[in-house]
Amino acid sequence: MLEFTEDNGAYEWWIAANPNQFVINAESSLRLDSMVLHKATCRTINGTPANGGAWIGAYVKICGTRRELEARYPTAKPCGLCLR
Repeated sequence: MLEFTEDNGAYEWWIAANPNQFVINAESSLRLDSMVLHKATCRTINGTPANGGAWIGAYVKICGTRRELEARYPTAKPCGLCLR
C-alpha cells in the first residue's frame, strides 16, 4: 500500500503503471467519513486534474489492492461512478 501526500508526479506515474489497482481519495486530514474507494482508472482520480490543478494537496491518495484498502479502511465509501 502506498500513500501519496505531496508528489503529484509520482501519483500520476503509479496510476499509469497500476490500472488494475484501487485508490482511496481522502481529505488530507484522513477523516474516515471523507474516504472514497475508486478503481485506479476512475476519471475522478485519474487523467488531467480540473483547472490545471494537482491531484495531491488538499486530498491524499492511498493506493493498493482492493482487499488491503478495504481491510485497513472499512468505512471508505465506494465511488458512485466506478464501483456501482
